[in-house]
Amino acid sequence: MSIKTVSKFAALTLLFSSQAMIGTNAIAAPSEAVISQYNLAAEGDEDKVEVVYEQLNQQIKSKGVDALSMVYLGSTQTLMGRDAFMPWNKMKYTEQGLVMISKGLSLLGTDSIDHQEYRQGLPESILAKAIAASTFTSLPDMFNHFERGYDIYLELLADESFSTQSYDATSWIYIYAIKASLRAGDVNQANQWLSEMQAENAQHPMTLQAEALINRAG
Repeated sequence: MSIKTVSKFAALTLLFSSQAMIGTNAIAAPSEAVISQYNLAAEGDEDKVEVVYEQLNQQIKSKGVDALSMVYLGSTQTLMGRDAFMPWNKMKYTEQGLVMISKGLSLLGTDSIDHQEYRQGLPESILAKAIAASTFTSLPDMFNHFERGYDIYLELLADESFSTQSYDATSWIYIYAIKASLRAGDVNQANQWLSEMQAENAQHPMTLQAEALINRAG
C-alpha cells in the first residue's frame, strides 16, 4: 500500500468521524472541504495547490486568523515551493511557508482539547502540530527544519491527549512520524511507535503500512 493510498483511506475514514464531531463548529476555518483539497495537493495534485492557497487566504480574510488555518496556509506555500520551476521561487515560497507555519504554531492556545474544534477527527491543536511536523520533516535538509519537525513528533506522540484520540484519526500521524524517525536513523523510536500502533490495532491498514516501512528500512 502506497502513501497515496494510505492518505485516501484516511480521508475516507476520517470524513465520517469528523462530521460527527464538529457539530456547530462547521463554519470555522479551515473547512473540511478545504482540508480535503489540501490533502490532494499534498499527494501531488499540483492543480489543487493554488486553489487551496486562495481558499485559505479568503477564509482568513473573512473569518479571521486562527492557528490551524495559518499552519495549513504555510504548508500550502511549501507545496508551491515544491512545484515551482525556478530555484529562487522554490526557496521563496518554501521559506515564506515555514514562517507562516511558525506563526500558526505560536497562536496555539492552552485550551483543553475538550474546548477545541475538531477537524479530520482531531482537536485543532493536535492537527496543527501534526501538519507542521509532517511539513518540516518532508523538506530537504537545506531548509534546516527537520529536527524541529521531529521534535514536534516526539512531544506530540508522547502527549496523553494524543493517545486518547481515535486511532483511525491518529494512525496517519504515526506513519509520517515513523518515516521521520527512519530518516533520522532512530530505529528504536520507529519500533516503539510501531508497537503502539500494533497495540491499537495490529491489522489496521496503517499499522501494516508502518510495518512495511520499517521492514524495508531494515
